[in-house]
Amino acid sequence: MKIRKELIEGYTRLLTMGRAVNAPDPMADLSQFDADIRAMHKRAYKEGNLDWLRLALDSLIAGPEGRISQFAGQQYPFSDRELEALFRRAYGMIWPDQPLSEPGDEADLEFVEMSAEEWDAFTGA
Repeated sequence: MKIRKELIEGYTRLLTMGRAVNAPDPMADLSQFDADIRAMHKRAYKEGNLDWLRLALDSLIAGPEGRISQFAGQQYPFSDRELEALFRRAYGMIWPDQPLSEPGDEADLEFVEMSAEEWDAFTGA
């Protein structure tokens, strides 16, 4: 299934370029990202995209190879493993009662560039 890359990137950018990346070692304590995670959750909820964000994070966590690095941002050099840990924390905070997919069972998402209008037409919004 196709999903608008810019949509997900807009939310993950709140983590990868947010306040926590300014810490001397952002990955030393993932709780530094909690405020950024709450901001991402609030924004996705407000914009009606919480289900899309959950699906995308679940897919990226369960099958990160070759896909997760496109959401690394530009401020801190996140490795794929660090992004997976960060996205896993975000998922656990936002959807504590929703289990993650097992590797290989995640939604087969293709993150594609498309305009907001194309996305609306694609989703029927």
